[in-house]
Amino acid sequence: MNTVFIPMDLLPMERVVPVSADYLEVLGTDRHDNVEKYLGPSYLAYRKNWSELPRTQTVGDYPLHLDVEAAAVCNLRCTMCQIPFDTMPSGLISIDLFKKIMDEIRLNKAELPSVKFNFRGEPTLHPRIAEFVRLAREAGIMDVQFNTNGTLLNEKLSRDLIAAGLVRIKFSLDSMDPSLYDAVRKGAHYEKTLERILEFIRIRNEMGSKFPSVMVQMVYMSMNQKELKDYIHFWEDKVNRIGISRYRSGNNEAGEDAQVKAPQQKERFPCPQLWQRMVILFDGTVLMCCGDHHSKNPIGDIKTRTIRDLWHSPELTAMRQLHREQRYDEIAACKDCQINCR
Repeated sequence: MNTVFIPMDLLPMERVVPVSADYLEVLGTDRHDNVEKYLGPSYLAYRKNWSELPRTQTVGDYPLHLDVEAAAVCNLRCTMCQIPFDTMPSGLISIDLFKKIMDEIRLNKAELPSVKFNFRGEPTLHPRIAEFVRLAREAGIMDVQFNTNGTLLNEKLSRDLIAAGLVRIKFSLDSMDPSLYDAVRKGAHYEKTLERILEFIRIRNEMGSKFPSVMVQMVYMSMNQKELKDYIHFWEDKVNRIGISRYRSGNNEAGEDAQVKAPQQKERFPCPQLWQRMVILFDGTVLMCCGDHHSKNPIGDIKTRTIRDLWHSPELTAMRQLHREQRYDEIAACKDCQINCR
């Protein structure tokens, strides 16, 4: 696994879990009691399929994962963010559309083990986000999760999310330096965000729940690279895991961050996402992957079609075939994307 963009001598290697060429996790409290074991053998089977289905290019009956965009809006304007919030269509997913998606999974007892409630926006801006968690769990989805900047959490929302059965929450916190954090996460205030994350963990523990698994994650850049060891040290006994991702700019191109350059990437391969996941935008538009932030290659509309139909659609089947034939540049969203590079 190629993770040399991060100085590996700064990491406790015995606790590093490589996830992709661009992302790794460091075990925090999971090194003592890994909460994944409480999800049982179904979770292990899901993770095995996550690796094996792309390798064998096998299309399952349903995707393994859905990114359902609860909110295509954000309360922050982060300096490294590539999402065009000020020009793209924005809004919140309707409860009726969300229920249509969940009903298909529930009524068909679909083997769709994972859903995440964000793609481009901040999910806690949706006033019914805790209800979404509950409905997803009631539909039989095992791994219900979302990423958040954490700035909008309060005690009630925290308790509601935990009680609803949220399985994972990932907080984006790029620095422990208040001035740097405030400069990067424009619109946020470090002390307030830190307090809300720590309060969420306290409430979870007070409620006697193993879940949600809590992660803090940083985008690793030249401006925060000197604090990586301190960052890990601060969080390793507070959260389940610590995530570290490579900075990307533009259309998922490797960021030309002066001091944190990625290795030369030349080899491309069929993108595993085409056999793993789909994205549903707030308005029902369906995309083939989580890298198509500009909606260059929509494959259909969930309002008039089903998850299963779209997963096996001629549109997505054609894109898989282009990837098999290494004709990546014929797909607008894939042309300059470097997610499927090594």
